[in-house]
Amino acid sequence: MTNNTIWKNRRLRQIILLVSGFIVLLWLLIVVLFYNFTVSKHEQYTLMRLAGIANSLALQIDGDIHEKIFQTYTSKDDIKRSDQDSLYHSIHKLLRKNYIANMLKSPIYTITTNKSDMFYEFGITSDSIPYYRHPYNSYHPTLNREYKTGGMIPEYTDEFGMWLSAFAPVKNKEGKTVAVVMVDEKLDIYLSSVRDELIKVFLLSLAVFMLMMFLLLWQLRKILMREQKDKNIIEDANNKISRINDELSAANQKLNSLDMFRKEMISNISHDLRTPLATIIGFLDLVRKNKGDLSEEDKNKYIDTAYAEAQRLNRLVSDLFELSKLESGQITIQKEPFNIYELVSDIVQKYQLKIKAKHVDLNYEIIENLGMAYGDIKYIDRVFQNLLDNAVRYVYEGGYIKISILDGGQFFKIKICNSGDIIPKQDLEVVFDRYYTKEKTDNARSGLGLAIAKSICTLHDCTIRAESDDFVNSFWFTVPKEIKGT
Repeated sequence: MTNNTIWKNRRLRQIILLVSGFIVLLWLLIVVLFYNFTVSKHEQYTLMRLAGIANSLALQIDGDIHEKIFQTYTSKDDIKRSDQDSLYHSIHKLLRKNYIANMLKSPIYTITTNKSDMFYEFGITSDSIPYYRHPYNSYHPTLNREYKTGGMIPEYTDEFGMWLSAFAPVKNKEGKTVAVVMVDEKLDIYLSSVRDELIKVFLLSLAVFMLMMFLLLWQLRKILMREQKDKNIIEDANNKISRINDELSAANQKLNSLDMFRKEMISNISHDLRTPLATIIGFLDLVRKNKGDLSEEDKNKYIDTAYAEAQRLNRLVSDLFELSKLESGQITIQKEPFNIYELVSDIVQKYQLKIKAKHVDLNYEIIENLGMAYGDIKYIDRVFQNLLDNAVRYVYEGGYIKISILDGGQFFKIKICNSGDIIPKQDLEVVFDRYYTKEKTDNARSGLGLAIAKSICTLHDCTIRAESDDFVNSFWFTVPKEIKGT
């Protein structure tokens, strides 16, 4: 038994997925909590450390000397080297010494306000290259609030990354804050190292998890192998019972199908024959009851009407039986090669007078030597005639009908277009249904022609469709081509 078999067991699959999901969620929760806790503790510790360094340096820096340097050098970059001025150099060495001793990665520097007290400028730095009186544009609001007392700035972001900072005021002998000394640590570096560690822990945890899952599946495989033997015996018995049930079900389905066919035939006949039969009875009853009062002309008129309805009734009965046989599978088609050009040409020739009598233009695109089609020619003939009947019936006098045969590769596509009332888009899918409800006032039709055409195409595995645009209705169906050797 493979591990794939284990996954086919729904109960085990749910348990494994539930346990695995719980372990993953628990691990993610632990990682998030650990990450937040570690970062928080690091931030607290670092801020306290930076504050300690800043306060220590603020006490060591002589505020009067710092103030004197700024009074002496009043412009940006007046000091370009650390050893350019002895006073600057003394404070620089102090900052440099603490920078190295505390193993900082970012320079220590002092910040003071400009003459207008509206902007901040860099002062003395532990860096070897001074950036004296350069404007400090990305300062944190905390610097404004606590400039005179000193403070700590928790995690913040500027254009150079994420930082933790602390600062302390540098005062002169009068107790005035002349600058602040600021110490920074770049938080990005620490966060990157924490993430690297978490990735290592994740990979290790994943390896342990995969090992646990392998051992679990290995044990489950042993258990399921024993169960599978018993299951196979039961399945064999069930298969035998299932085959018997299938045979009984098929027999029962066949009986139900025959019963449904019988009921449908009765329903169809009662539904489709009621109107013409009522018309025949009505007119004959009118002649019978009023034969003495009716003129010979009226009597012949009523009898002719009843006869026409009887003819219609006959066509209805014939079409109903043919459609029922087609739909119930009682008709077996006999496929053979035939010339599609000759078939369509013969049918068009027969309809010439009928079309001409309606003053309709007939256009057709039929090319000789198209090749041989393959199907039951009698039923393909019926499909084409039903569609052409439909076109002649609904084309307006003075309109046009167009017939074409297109090459579709492995089949022929026979298309009939006509002008006249346009079929609504929503009716195109149901126009072939037996009980399509569009008007049926023409006594020369049974209303089943399109349904019969569709059933014949279904037996031939052909496609039949209805289409319409703003000007014409189009009906087309496909006929397979002859395959050599068939």
